[in-house]
Amino acid sequence: MAEKRHSTIIIVPHAQGKVYKLHLSPRVLKALAALGVVTGILTIVSLAGSGSFIRQRTAYKALQRENKQLKKTNQRLSETVSQVQGRLAQFEQRTRSLALAAGIPDLLVAQLDAPRVGAGSGGPSNPLESGPEALVQRQEALDRQIARVEQKLSEQAVMISHTPVLAPVVGVITDGFGPRIHPITLQPDFHEGLDISAAIGTPVLAPADGVVVFADRESGYGKVVKINHGFGFSTVYAHLDRFQVRPGQKVTRGQVIAKVGMTGRTNGAHLHYEVVKDGEKQNPLHYILDAY
Repeated sequence: MAEKRHSTIIIVPHAQGKVYKLHLSPRVLKALAALGVVTGILTIVSLAGSGSFIRQRTAYKALQRENKQLKKTNQRLSETVSQVQGRLAQFEQRTRSLALAAGIPDLLVAQLDAPRVGAGSGGPSNPLESGPEALVQRQEALDRQIARVEQKLSEQAVMISHTPVLAPVVGVITDGFGPRIHPITLQPDFHEGLDISAAIGTPVLAPADGVVVFADRESGYGKVVKINHGFGFSTVYAHLDRFQVRPGQKVTRGQVIAKVGMTGRTNGAHLHYEVVKDGEKQNPLHYILDAY
C-alpha cells in the first residue's frame, strides 16, 4: 500500500515551550484552501456591499439636503410670486384709475373679461398655479394697457397745451361776448370777442401753444395778431400797439406776443380778444381759467 502523503504544521509558542504538531491530510488542506477562498470571496463581497451601502447612504443624505434646500427655494418662490401678484394688482388698480381719468373706460372692460386664476375659481388659492407663464402674460397685458393710457394722456396733454385757457391780459372787461350797442356807431351789434381795458404797452400773452399766422394791420382792428393753436382752436388779438412776433413763428403759452394799444377804430386803450373753435366764434370767458 502506498504511503499517504500529509502535511505537518509545527507551532512553537516560544523558544523553550512545548512544540505542537498538526498533521493535515491533503483532503483537509483542500478543504481549508476552499474555505479560505470562500472566506475571501465573502469578505470582498461584504466590503463591496459595505461600500455600496455607504455610497447609498451618502447619496440619501445628499438627497435629503437637496430636498430641504428645494423646499426653502420653493417657499421663497411662492412668497416672491405672491409679492409679484400683489404688485401687479396694485399696478392694475392704478391703471384702472388712470384709464378713467384718460377717458378710456373700455380698458376696464377688457380687464374684467380677462380670466383669473386663484381664490374663487373653484379651489384653494395657490400662487404657483398662476406661475411664471401666467404672470408674464399678465405683466405683458398690463404693459399694453399702460402704453394705451400713456398715449391717451399724452394726446390730452398736447391738446390742453394748445387750448387757450390763459388770459392774454388781466384788466377790466369793458365789453363782453354777444349782442350789444356798438360804442362808436351806437348801432345794435354782435360783439364777437372780449374787450379788456389795459394801459398802452401792457404785455399781451399767448393763451396756448401755437403758430402765428397773421401779424399785420386789418381794417377797423388796427394792428392784429392771429394764432393757430391746432385742434380746431385759433385766437385773435386786435388794437395792438406793436408786435412781438412774426408770421410763421411758433409761440408757447405765456409768451409775450404783442403790447396793448389803441390802433384801429377804438375810443380807448384795450385788447380785443377772440377765440375761434372749428370756425365758430366762442365766448372767451368759457376758456379762460386763470382770471375773470
